[in-house]
Amino acid sequence: MSLKTLHSVIVFAAMTIALIFAVWCFFSPDNAGSTPDQIAGVASIVVAGGLVFYEVHYLKRTKKLIIH
Repeated sequence: MSLKTLHSVIVFAAMTIALIFAVWCFFSPDNAGSTPDQIAGVASIVVAGGLVFYEVHYLKRTKKLIIH
């Protein structure tokens, strides 16, 4: 597995974890409607969005590189 592929897999896993955490913050029956959980959920979605933009930028910059 190349370094570029490993990087993409790790970033995708981080995005997935951030989105799962956001869903948990918004829909957990224990925390439903509490302000700190809503803030954490929104922050998690922002982090996932930032990771998407980071990954796109990374893939554009390393398009011509051969990394093994």
